[in-house]
Amino acid sequence: MSRFIKGLVLLLGAGLAGGLIWLSDPVQIWTLVRSLGPWAPMLLLPYGLVYVLDTLGWRLAFGQSWPPGLSWRRLVRIRWAGEAVNNLVPSGYLGGEGVKAYLLHRAGVPGVAATTSVVVSKTIQVLAQVLFIGLGAGLGAMHLPGGSPVSRAMWLTAGSALGVLGLLLGVQYCGLFRVLGRLAAWWRPVRPWLARNEARLRQVDAAVGAFYLREPRAFALSATAYFLGWLGDTIEIWVVGAWLGWGIPWTQAVVIEAFIGVAKALGTFVPASLGVQESGVVLLFRAFGLTSSEAMAYALVRRARELVYALAGLGLLWMEEHSFRRLKFRVKENQMPSS
Repeated sequence: MSRFIKGLVLLLGAGLAGGLIWLSDPVQIWTLVRSLGPWAPMLLLPYGLVYVLDTLGWRLAFGQSWPPGLSWRRLVRIRWAGEAVNNLVPSGYLGGEGVKAYLLHRAGVPGVAATTSVVVSKTIQVLAQVLFIGLGAGLGAMHLPGGSPVSRAMWLTAGSALGVLGLLLGVQYCGLFRVLGRLAAWWRPVRPWLARNEARLRQVDAAVGAFYLREPRAFALSATAYFLGWLGDTIEIWVVGAWLGWGIPWTQAVVIEAFIGVAKALGTFVPASLGVQESGVVLLFRAFGLTSSEAMAYALVRRARELVYALAGLGLLWMEEHSFRRLKFRVKENQMPSS
């Protein structure tokens, strides 16, 4: 994606977000945000729990191949740095995964083991999200009028997500990089990279397949940790709703969080899903009888939290690699470092 297109997409997203704020009564939005008071920074805590659970899911994705020299604290820092890239850079949630693999390798983890853990972890996280979306769809159907357009859209989205999950698992079963090799016949720019790394890519495919076949317990525990992480995301919505007197039941918070995740997935190529995420929040809040002002007040609170965590993650990334330009080059050229 060229810089011009990235800038244009960012501008359109910012315009959409700004338009939603303007149409939702900026004065009322600010009044709601201010009513959170001086204790508002406490809203950062629920997402901290999510980070811990997600890191645990990644830890379990290593299975029995956990590197003895890698500490839990280092793993948290690496994941936090990678998520900062995922949340800010329009890379389809892939750029941060490359950063994680690179930083793992810098921490002394062999290249194949580092890449395998990242691939397995991301796959399990997607699986847990699909299960979470399914839960949200079921709960949404219970709360919304039967046959309503939003209810039907929820079921359609959940079904599409399950189809994507099946495709993803099928690709991994056949060998992710083997499939990429076949796609290279139509995607010429990746051919040289695949040719240079063919042997090590095959190693990763074999290691990923071995994990699924030989370590079902680690797979189940990792999926459980990630699923609890998705559930932990709902705490923020429930707390904000209780704080401001909106009376959002926890079940509705699950539905809202699940489909905010869908909206973010649809906007992965927009920097920080700007505008797309806000649109999803407004649609979901309105579906449950809340106002656009309340929706945008929560959307701004959520953005503030995301910004704080992203900036902290960039700080951790800076501690690992003092030049972001050099980091980009090294990740691009060494996504499959030698073992």
